[in-house]
Amino acid sequence: MALINQEDIQTGLALISKDFQVDPKNWELQQGEEMTQERAFDFLLKLVEHLMAHDFNRLLNSLYRIDVSEEKLKLALAESNHPAQTVAQMIWDRELQKVETRKKYSGR
Repeated sequence: MALINQEDIQTGLALISKDFQVDPKNWELQQGEEMTQERAFDFLLKLVEHLMAHDFNRLLNSLYRIDVSEEKLKLALAESNHPAQTVAQMIWDRELQKVETRKKYSGR
């Protein structure tokens, strides 16, 4: 994983919370603990695993809303031994791409 700053991690998680309608309080951080990219990805991976097992339609709807390429998704899943990890990585990459695009056009 490429290193990103704390603000980008938080913004990416905010997008995930919005897109998956998940309460950020479920991120399992201790008071005062800082979110790392690894922890953020682990949270996302658990969410994807849960949705794959219990609410696949919600996962598909969220992937559509996030704009994860259906073609890339099918290809990646066909080639992967760890589909949840593959999907989580695609989501994380797409959300961080949105963060970068917003920063670029907001002048920050």
